[in-house]
Amino acid sequence: MSASEGQPAYTDAERNAMRAYLQRSEVRMSTLHRVATAFVGGAGLLILIPVFIRDIIEGIIEILLATAGLHFITQPAGIALMLTLTLYATAIYPFALSLLIPLYSLYLLLKDIIHFYYSIYAPGFPATLLHPTFSLSGISFSADESPNAKRAIMHYEYSRNMDFMLPFSEGKRELYFDQLIEATNGDIIPSSRKWDKLVADGMVPEGANRKDIERFDAALGVVRSLDRDLVEEVAVTEMHLARNVIYLRRLVLRYAKSLLLIVWTTIVTFMTLPFLRDGRFDTLLVLSLGYFIWSLMALLLLRWPIAWIYRHRREKIDYSKVDKQLIHLDDVVRPYLLGAIPVSVVAVFLALLDVISR
Repeated sequence: MSASEGQPAYTDAERNAMRAYLQRSEVRMSTLHRVATAFVGGAGLLILIPVFIRDIIEGIIEILLATAGLHFITQPAGIALMLTLTLYATAIYPFALSLLIPLYSLYLLLKDIIHFYYSIYAPGFPATLLHPTFSLSGISFSADESPNAKRAIMHYEYSRNMDFMLPFSEGKRELYFDQLIEATNGDIIPSSRKWDKLVADGMVPEGANRKDIERFDAALGVVRSLDRDLVEEVAVTEMHLARNVIYLRRLVLRYAKSLLLIVWTTIVTFMTLPFLRDGRFDTLLVLSLGYFIWSLMALLLLRWPIAWIYRHRREKIDYSKVDKQLIHLDDVVRPYLLGAIPVSVVAVFLALLDVISR
């Protein structure tokens, strides 16, 4: 039953130290998941996203459609058409970025949340088992803590309570668990719960239904509940805590950057919309100026969270040495934002030229 055959025995003091560590780890794990839950709720983003989508996209697109037409009418038709297309392209490019970059940051944020909560790997299961599971796995009683108690626990599970783990009709059990066992070639069943091993260890009650036992074991495999020894449980917990922190530190920064971008885009748009709706101001000139200002500030906003972290050494930040996971969004959108600045300048110039030439 024990997975630690051939390994050294541990003193009571060593075992108590491992048990105490697992208790402390549960508190830390709970804290990490509470932090993640705050970002799943994402109150700030949930409030701003409807405003962002409804007022920004709908309002500005309606205004752009209302102004669609040939500009530079004092120029020859071919030149006027070319200048008009250039004007619209340069004016719309930073506006499109102001929509796409915050949405891309939200996409990365949602991806981080999924990565935090789900995994296709688990220590102790075959590497070929690529079945998604919740990253917070089940915990079984360690066999080496008390082999007799472990046997009694497993007897109790298999003799009386399997229906609690299989709350489906026979048809649904077959559809879900039987197909899952077949699709994974039985790898979804924990190694310590394989039928032959259970029979050899005397774990199978008389008259037990093999299918129900395998379905029960597959359910344990779905939640990655493996019969580990105490030292193995400690090792997995250490890895689990490190994994959670890796994803959570990136998730927090992604959330901050998404919120900053959406707030900044919303502010710029709300300040621009009244001038766009006022007939005394040229629509494309106002749009170009507004999103020229937006593009100047957007890249700086993306760097703010890192600058805050290095607040005592801001003048010495070497971004080439900053963890690439933390500035992935910055690196991806930086060329587009740098390109938006000269493009916006061209748009402002053409819009002024159009106003003057009327």
